[in-house]
Amino acid sequence: MKPAEHRSECRCECHRGPGKDEPCPRCGCRGPSRDCNGPRREACPPPEACPFPGTVELPQDDPPPKFKNEPKRPELADKPPRGDAAELPWFRNTIRRTLREGPTFGPRKDEYLPFLFMRASSGDIGNRPLTGVFWESPDIYVLSDVRAEAAPLQPPSLGGVAKAQRPNTLYAHVWNSGKAPARRVRVEFYWFNPTLGISRSDANFIGATTLDLGNRFSLLPAWKEATGPAGKYLTRGAHAIVKCPVTWVPEYVNGGHECLVVRVTEPMFDALPPDQFSAVADRRVGQRNIAVVPSASPAAIDLSLQLGYLPYEAEAEVDVELADPMSMEWLKLYTGRPDIDLRLPARPVTTGMLPASPRGSRPQPISDLPPEHRGRLLLPRERFKRGCDPLEMPFHASIDDIRPGEVQVVRVRQRVEGMVVGGYSVVLIGA
Repeated sequence: MKPAEHRSECRCECHRGPGKDEPCPRCGCRGPSRDCNGPRREACPPPEACPFPGTVELPQDDPPPKFKNEPKRPELADKPPRGDAAELPWFRNTIRRTLREGPTFGPRKDEYLPFLFMRASSGDIGNRPLTGVFWESPDIYVLSDVRAEAAPLQPPSLGGVAKAQRPNTLYAHVWNSGKAPARRVRVEFYWFNPTLGISRSDANFIGATTLDLGNRFSLLPAWKEATGPAGKYLTRGAHAIVKCPVTWVPEYVNGGHECLVVRVTEPMFDALPPDQFSAVADRRVGQRNIAVVPSASPAAIDLSLQLGYLPYEAEAEVDVELADPMSMEWLKLYTGRPDIDLRLPARPVTTGMLPASPRGSRPQPISDLPPEHRGRLLLPRERFKRGCDPLEMPFHASIDDIRPGEVQVVRVRQRVEGMVVGGYSVVLIGA
């Protein structure tokens, strides 16, 4: 399954002005109105993204102003004690300075503003950027074989997995830990082909809804049904569970093993940039890149993992890690038990990747080969230099003999210049 193709315009310095149609000396393309087909270099951007649903992009020549911040609350900085003779002059000088230089803000948690976020783990409170595994969000739920209009407000299971070519309903658990309530919060649902690099260019919009959230002091003792701008949802004050109003039917191209991304934004006081889809960098983005393979012996999976886009050349590394089931909190949601009573397989796991290739190539599935020959072709780690061109890496994982109660977690990571930019988790579990 591939997203719709969109034209890419060259934005090299030599083509910024109107009327220039000569070949570009940097990349070889021929002007702003034609596709950039020359060699991609640092001046050529990745393909233009799809139009953002429900928005109109306006040109902005000047960047927005940057507000001043202080490490502590500005109204308490150098403030004289109450009743002191210098208190009134301090207050007057503070007003004059604000009128002259603009406001100064303290830490966001101390301001009367909303603070929206989607958790990447059970202990996540919205601090970014993240380190470690960020693509196993416990706040994105799937209910399979049920259409959105017939689905309940609360999913019966928090660890459901999607089924290909069948109706699926998506849910999101949204949080607000700010001092101010959040009104008209927009919750957007997207799917991506299996990828190690999320970007707006590959986003496939499913649907969106809106809801209201209380501030961090509004904590209800139990879930309560509420009616918002777009319909009903469940709330506990500062956090809520809302379902996507549009049914999602994944195709069988990837066996239903798609990546899910949920974005939350409050347009006035906690807005999210249209191009921001990175869960590692932004607290308002949640990501779930998990493929579950429940199977009797043997268990196997083949995936083509896309590597996303880079606007510049960089050193990249993709590696495969065999992880202990206890390191994956999401398995508690899948099994429905707080204690994970699962054990590692007795037989070895065959896993790895083939070298990176241009997106759209069709390598032979490793599962078609005899088990004794698979490991010879697979790489546990691959280092290479990346440019702007989209790439993908065939991934394989299999166990010849897996028994009920046995589970193996396989994590694939992509690092660019040493920074983790994407990941994907595969769970092989004995049925």
